[in-house]
Amino acid sequence: MVIMNNTSMVQSHHFKDTFLLDKIGVSRETCEKLHYYYCTLSEWNTKVNLVSRKSIESSWQRHFLDSSQLWLYAPQNAKTWLDFGSGGGFPGLVISIIAQELNPKLKVILVEKNKKKAFFLEQVSLKLSLNVSLFCSKVEDVKPQKADVISARAFGALRLLIEIAYMHKNDKTISLFPKGKTFSLEIKESLDYWKFEMRQISNLLSLDSSILEIRNIKVAQ
Repeated sequence: MVIMNNTSMVQSHHFKDTFLLDKIGVSRETCEKLHYYYCTLSEWNTKVNLVSRKSIESSWQRHFLDSSQLWLYAPQNAKTWLDFGSGGGFPGLVISIIAQELNPKLKVILVEKNKKKAFFLEQVSLKLSLNVSLFCSKVEDVKPQKADVISARAFGALRLLIEIAYMHKNDKTISLFPKGKTFSLEIKESLDYWKFEMRQISNLLSLDSSILEIRNIKVAQ
């Protein structure tokens, strides 16, 4: 199935860097759905500030591919994925599009308090028939989701991310948090409040960034 409309007439150089999608193993159809999402984001962003207007031209790599790499570190049998502070849909909406092909039973729970952004997420999800639940709310006000995977991107300091993940985890939850080069300071601060297991994963698109895989969160004594 090819999803096309008049917003799809974009130059192909936006999509030439697809090595991550090849590594993940998605089909051309899934790539086309991601491209449709990209075009829709670009169109809406002229009226609704979904992502920085300075970053929209580089958003295929900066937002779409950067989000997609989280799929490589999630358990294959995950049933629920909580993404809070979803904004324009990163990484949650990207993950849901990939999951539609590779793990159709995975439900992605998006949490976004901004009504305009939440409406955008809803429209893309409906258009692509994604397995998504959407909360237009603060994540602190959402009942515990006991999610198998938890993610957040550009939401806040690690201490806050861990606090929210603790609210919504189950016994085997994996949290995936992309971070920049100053994350070591955030880890040090977090350890004053929380105990957790952590693995630092190299970001495949940025040498200065990492993905922090967090497990077994407990309150520090």
